[in-house]
Amino acid sequence: MSKRFLKQDFVKKQCRGAVTVEYAVIFPIIIVCIFIIIHIGMLYYQHCLMQTVASKCVRSMALLWGYDPDEINIETGITDRNAYVSEALYWQLITDKNKRGEKAAQAVLNELMSKSVIKPSGGFDVEMTYNNYIIFKKIGLCIRADYVLPFGDLLELVGLPGRTRMEVYSETMVHDTQDFIQNTDYLLQIYEESGARNWVEEKVEPLLNSLKNIKKYFKLQENGQ
Repeated sequence: MSKRFLKQDFVKKQCRGAVTVEYAVIFPIIIVCIFIIIHIGMLYYQHCLMQTVASKCVRSMALLWGYDPDEINIETGITDRNAYVSEALYWQLITDKNKRGEKAAQAVLNELMSKSVIKPSGGFDVEMTYNNYIIFKKIGLCIRADYVLPFGDLLELVGLPGRTRMEVYSETMVHDTQDFIQNTDYLLQIYEESGARNWVEEKVEPLLNSLKNIKKYFKLQENGQ
């Protein structure tokens, strides 16, 4: 009887020891996996944040591009009369894109630093571009940042990249209703006075006649029914 009890006690101790070893091996792996998933989620959040901030800043600058950057607030827009009357007379031809770019970059940096959950290893690189295509003007904003991957130092030891680079870009056209209307009128004037209108009407006349005949045919079929 005593031998049976000793054997059962020995088996129980072996089971408890095996469970302890399993916990000691599995728990750290689970914790590491959870940490990696959380870190990846934060990286996705940072990418979404960068794209949102870039798009918002570009839309705001597209509306405020012609105004004095010292008199406007990119986040709130035009809030008083002084900012409204600060629009330059010939900003469509002469504009200080560097000053406006610095203003936009500073606003982007302030918002990113205040809302980020993890900081990039080398900070944020913000670059604004401005292109004047005469008919329309386009501004773009690019944000780059390098983030350390989970166990990045260990990955670098085995020859793998320990950092990932995120880059987002957003662009839009500068809003200038008056300039858009004037350019449209000018293009229509060129279209009519150059003879292009007559040439286009001559080329599309057979197509228009065919469409009219098709319309007439369906109308007759409908009346016949």
